[in-house]
Amino acid sequence: MKVINVQDLDKDRKVSFHAGTSNRIILERDGMGFGMHKTVIQPSAGKVFQHYKNHLESCYCVSGSATLTNHETGDQWEIKPDDTYILDGNEAHYFEAHEETVLICVFNPPLSGNETHQEDGSYALPDGYMSPVYDVKRVSISQVTANDYNPNSVAPPEMALLETSIWEDGYTQPVVVVYDAENDKYVVIDGFHRYCVLRDSKRVNEREQGMLPVVVLKKEMHDRMASTIRHNRARGSHNIELMSTIVAELVEMGKGDRWICKHIGMSPDELLRLKQITGVAALFQNQDFSASWDAEDFEEAAKDEENIS
Repeated sequence: MKVINVQDLDKDRKVSFHAGTSNRIILERDGMGFGMHKTVIQPSAGKVFQHYKNHLESCYCVSGSATLTNHETGDQWEIKPDDTYILDGNEAHYFEAHEETVLICVFNPPLSGNETHQEDGSYALPDGYMSPVYDVKRVSISQVTANDYNPNSVAPPEMALLETSIWEDGYTQPVVVVYDAENDKYVVIDGFHRYCVLRDSKRVNEREQGMLPVVVLKKEMHDRMASTIRHNRARGSHNIELMSTIVAELVEMGKGDRWICKHIGMSPDELLRLKQITGVAALFQNQDFSASWDAEDFEEAAKDEENIS
């Protein structure tokens, strides 16, 4: 049991944002299973857009007055002291304070620290809290681009079937991407052919209004390549030339055989055969397996290399 006074909160629990201040009384690391904040909204902020699509929220009004507006329906409520509004459907909404308004806000899941609102009005989920599929975004096809290292291929009849499937059933799986901030593009990790359907099929594009469902991974280049191969190896066919190109690029990045085998699901024998088939001498420069290599040694060495890198 403990007692916390807002004035005594650590600095990292006191967050200023565009509409006021938020005192993070209970966070994820407190282990309560929910979060609780004291939030002060200033009238100078005007209409504040919020959309907690990753969290459920309830807010109790301590003082002040405000107008709450449902973004989708336009329904409005006048908020006054002792009112509680409950966003049990992750509703997008506007909050307009008419005077300084103090709220006690409860979140599930809790925030992890000093997060502030993203451009879409939401709080991001804490890193590692849930799988990316729980945070599907709609982005314009013009912002999505293919990668140049995907070794998976689909024959024309299967592509036609995929287009029919998406037309009949809609998108049932998001495309996996990483965000390239420098070029403001989402780069495809997995789902290249689902991306192609939206790009190339006029009827699908029109129905989806040019918007593609995606989930975003945070990956460096070598991890992006490994993610693509891991997604693809369980299905479809692989182009040997492209596979060898990927391996060569990973070698150039300084990744050894142990790392490559661990992260793209290859055995040492598979990797060696790929190198032999392609005949690219550069692929052998980091050959670090021996005839005495066994599975247990491989696992331990892979862990050691991961820690070093």
